Amino acid sequence: MPRPDPQGQVALLLCESLLHVLIEQRVISREAALSAVESVLEVTEDAAEATTDEMGSVSPTALIERIAATLTVKD
Repeated sequence: MPRPDPQGQVALLLCESLLHVLIEQRVISREAALSAVESVLEVTEDAAEATTDEMGSVSPTALIERIAATLTVKD
């Protein structure tokens, strides 16, 4: 079983926070941020088909889906 990657998880949280700040500051639209996250989701899903590696006990796809969910929440 792979070891958890705390630095990677922190990096994802930072990216998520940055997306929210960019939306709040009206630098990018919510739709543009969600589109970027969905693109990453597609890549991680493709990679998951090629390998069974996971980051700790949470798959990369699950982490990206969680970020996408936070972007779809209405203000």
